[in-house]
This record gives sequence, structure tokens and C-alpha cells, in this order.
Amino acid sequence: MRFIVVLMLLSLCSCYNTSSVRSVTPQEVMGLLKNDFAILVDVRESEELKGGMAQGAIWLPTSKIESDENAWKEFVSKLSKAKEIIFYCAAGVRAEKVAKKLATLGFKTANMGGFSDWVKAGLPIHNQNTSF
Repeated sequence: MRFIVVLMLLSLCSCYNTSSVRSVTPQEVMGLLKNDFAILVDVRESEELKGGMAQGAIWLPTSKIESDENAWKEFVSKLSKAKEIIFYCAAGVRAEKVAKKLATLGFKTANMGGFSDWVKAGLPIHNQNTSF
């Protein structure tokens, strides 16, 4: 009997992964933003912002996340666990890394991929660097 209970607990634990990051499309992100269900974060570096940012995104470059623990803690303290935190970068690699880091803190996170995906979807952009 104990064996069965242990197996059940292990299966429950394996289903609950706090560091999971889902992939989302730009169109899905736009809907989530419009309904105030998500926060969109651009983690590209300043030199990558020449083409603009996704409308509604805030900016927190990966270099700052990795080098400034106080900035990271301040950013996290301003987030709501009631909203999904969605990241994007140039191609999705850095966005995935940062999303996983935040997911380990119990936040619901997602990776939109790259800014080019947003542009290809014909969604609005802005040219101001809106930092958190």
C-alpha cells in the first residue's frame, strides 16, 4: 500500500513543473495584453531596439538581468502572479532562459520567440524604450 501511495505522489510531482515555459504566438500575446492577462517583456539589448519594440512591451535587457541582481529583484517585486509574464528577444533563446528563471520563482511564464515574429504578424510597434 505504501508503495502505491509513493508512486501516486511521484506521478503528481512529475506533472507539476514550476519551471515550465509555454510557447505563445504574437497574436495570442496581443489578445492577452488587450485583456490585461499578461505582461510582455523585451529582453533584447539596446542596439537591437532600432526597429522598435512590440506595443505594450516593457524593456529589461538580458545583460541587466544577468549582471544586476538588484534590478532583477526590483523587476520581480513589481510583477503579479495573477498575470502571465511573456518574454521575447531576437530569436527566442534568451527569452526562454529568462522565462525559465522567473518560472522557478512560481510565476506563470511564456516565450513568444523573436521580435521578427511580432513584426511578421503585422502587430503594432513603438519606438520608445519603456523600461520596467
